[in-house]
Amino acid sequence: MSLAEQLTYPAADLDEIESSSIWVESHPVVRVPLDSLVFDDSPRLDGVDQAHVRVLAEAGDRLPPITVHRPTLRVIDGAHRIRAALLNGRTDIDARLLDCDSAAAFVLSVRANVTHGLPLSRTDRAAAAARIILTHPRWSNRAIAAATGISDKTVSRIRAQSPTADLAQLGARLGRDGRARPLDIGRRRRRAAALLLDRPDAGLREVARATGLSPATVRDVRLRIDRGEDPVPGRYRESPGVARTSVADRRHGAVARLDREAVPVDRRKLLAKLSEDPSLRLNEAGRRALRWLRQYSVDGDGLETLQRGLPGHWAPEVADLARSCAAAWSELAEQLQQSPE
Repeated sequence: MSLAEQLTYPAADLDEIESSSIWVESHPVVRVPLDSLVFDDSPRLDGVDQAHVRVLAEAGDRLPPITVHRPTLRVIDGAHRIRAALLNGRTDIDARLLDCDSAAAFVLSVRANVTHGLPLSRTDRAAAAARIILTHPRWSNRAIAAATGISDKTVSRIRAQSPTADLAQLGARLGRDGRARPLDIGRRRRRAAALLLDRPDAGLREVARATGLSPATVRDVRLRIDRGEDPVPGRYRESPGVARTSVADRRHGAVARLDREAVPVDRRKLLAKLSEDPSLRLNEAGRRALRWLRQYSVDGDGLETLQRGLPGHWAPEVADLARSCAAAWSELAEQLQQSPE
């Protein structure tokens, strides 16, 4: 199956979209009469930019081939080059002819005009995304963002206003890797967490079949529960506070008590004393424990430095990581307090 054919299927992924230019360039170059070409269905809402045409005309014949949809002779990429050739009195032009359907041709046209030449305006790209959402409703936001050159958040906003917002019966959306993922991933993860808590011996595949998740996702849910985390990552979470507390309390009821009993510790002084203890320093297990403590224990200064250097768009994910680490440390503290001296 050719790349253009793959782009008509919901399983098109980011690699296929990003390799479209390589696929186009693999086609032979032929001469095509200018008067046979069709200019309909361009992603440029304002049409051809005459100033850009004049700039291209000065380059003469040194311009790359245009791209044409073979079944209809519609121009996929190169409208400005065609106008420049006409301005120079040419009657034909170098072109690559592609066999694909009209929906795939439009995706290729948008992609080409995002990655080179006179770029599409933001309005053009948003309009193109809205159209691709209609023709490829099961493509993920990131796949459409890759094709149109806008952010996946912008695609999400456009999708919310699209008629496809009513297509919830699809039940899943194809991701960048071409695999289907349920739209209600948060609810399914919570269902998996409930099954794992009620039946700790349940197999991953058994829970996966019951919830519609993959075994790998069920494994992640189990690990999150074991660490006292919310089974639903922040990006899928609708009401983080309630869910996180319920799971953590069921598995680590002493966390809140440990937080209240926490006392200030001089990290550097404690690590120095531990390093001097022969029972740690003179055996491999003790040395591993020391290395681990040096690497993973933090103080206020270190956290402040981390917060200053962290980009804002990663804050929710790192917040989840911090909660995960806090839960793991709290569990360790509880075990250490309960162990005999």
